[in-house]
Amino acid sequence: MSPFDGILEVLAPVVPGRDGTDAPKAMDVDGYFPADSMIRRLHSERLISFSGVRALLMQACDPLAVVGFDRHSILFDDPEKRLIRTDRMMSRMYFGSTDLALATGRQVKSMHDRVAGTVEEDYGPIPAGTSYSASDPELMLWTLATLADSALLYRERIFGRMDPDDREAYWSDYRKIGSLLGMPDDSMPRTEPELREYIEGRLGDGSLYISPEIRDRAVSIIFNPPYGGWLKLVLTPVTEAVKLSSVGFLPEEIRELYGFGWDPAREAALVTLLLQIRLARRVWPDVIGIHPAARIPAGQTF
Repeated sequence: MSPFDGILEVLAPVVPGRDGTDAPKAMDVDGYFPADSMIRRLHSERLISFSGVRALLMQACDPLAVVGFDRHSILFDDPEKRLIRTDRMMSRMYFGSTDLALATGRQVKSMHDRVAGTVEEDYGPIPAGTSYSASDPELMLWTLATLADSALLYRERIFGRMDPDDREAYWSDYRKIGSLLGMPDDSMPRTEPELREYIEGRLGDGSLYISPEIRDRAVSIIFNPPYGGWLKLVLTPVTEAVKLSSVGFLPEEIRELYGFGWDPAREAALVTLLLQIRLARRVWPDVIGIHPAARIPAGQTF
């Protein structure tokens, strides 16, 4: 299975007013986040949801987290389901009411509490006997940072550069997501530049690693779409953009860990695809361009 199955769900129409009412859209009603917040402005764009593949590939390079993923998660056995579940949980916090966001945070924390143990065998820089817990703020930070960084990168590469104040506002919102998940305030970078410093530090400090086995399983996530025929033809621009962007948007250090090649020809192909998508997005109806969780009537649960 691969996240390209998830594309079918992401592209499936979820029409506001499906309950027969003219209820306002979730994204237009204040909830845990205000309607005009940067986190809602970014994640209301359906295209930003594809940034989750890049984030997942980066997360798979945190060796201690991978031990937990492999033993307690469906990440490598069913990445499609994990990506969809992550998107659903995050969307409930982005677009839901305060009560729904708090309840979702508690649900995620409960799942994290069950992910703990001891490394049984040496894995890269992590020696056997090392303890791990998904509730560890230091371990959670890489996941949170890769999600936020990937969303910002996709937003800028598809739609153009963001104002520094908007980037700062987005990270300020995202720190609230971390708080919902139980992260202490002082465990997260205080500003968006400090977020970038944290990521750059992890990329250069030798703490990231991926074994050949995990690398092969992770690579299969993005290169093996399971469908064919007319559906493959219809979705080719989207799937090619996902595959190219998932690799091309990775930091060079992560690409090297995976053994991914990248060259000017691939970069030109990616730029062309992104331009096509940017132009097409201008004429997409909301049912295609806006994330379903943002479009459903306020008060419904995605």
